[in-house]
Amino acid sequence: MQSGIIRVPLAPIRAAADDCSEMVTQGLFGERLEWTPAPDNPGWAAVKLAADGYTGFTDVKLIASTSEALEAYAGPQHTLTAPLTTLEWEGRPYHLPAGAAVPAGLFPGLPPRPTHPVQAAHTFLGAPYLWGGKSVLGMDCSGLTQLACALHGTSLPRDASQQWAALQSVATTFDALEHGDLVFFHKTDPSKVTHVGFSWISGANAPQVLHASGEVRIDPLEPEGIVRDGTLSHLWTGAARCPISVG
Repeated sequence: MQSGIIRVPLAPIRAAADDCSEMVTQGLFGERLEWTPAPDNPGWAAVKLAADGYTGFTDVKLIASTSEALEAYAGPQHTLTAPLTTLEWEGRPYHLPAGAAVPAGLFPGLPPRPTHPVQAAHTFLGAPYLWGGKSVLGMDCSGLTQLACALHGTSLPRDASQQWAALQSVATTFDALEHGDLVFFHKTDPSKVTHVGFSWISGANAPQVLHASGEVRIDPLEPEGIVRDGTLSHLWTGAARCPISVG
């Protein structure tokens, strides 16, 4: 396996080494990975993202693996927190999404991390839904929660079911919800988590959920699940304290 770094703002990570294959996640600019040439398509790479261990395939042209590129990222890095940031680097502009990593010494004075993941998630309101996406240009439900936590400096697995499994030690109940808790949902089988969002509680108002469904939005939350247009759209599974809440 070779070490590499994503060299474009967003790199699609696909289920197979083919442009028409399903996008399962995205690699963000500056994200570290390990890769090897795809066995059936040498123009593609089989990759494993360092941050969450997610695997898939991407075009080798989207990966920088030269010694110069790796050396540039050997020191401290700064994670961009604004939904989109334009930086001038090596004589050209880069339009980079939140979560992209840049060498800290080259870009002093960038905004600090948010105080809580739900604060970061709120900045993406209105972003369109995109299966496998994790940027303001399009994101899925677990991409939103994973990215928001990453912007705070907290790690989460990539998929909703993985996040639920990882947070069982800090599970909580609907009646004990706090602002910014992670809330999980299913379709028909309670054992199969398919959706995740953040609880959104403002003052004495009833709980709501901030989530990616069609777009990043806030919807009413009941003990039975998410209410959208007067009907239940996602069935309640459970909740867990956001990792920041438990240190």
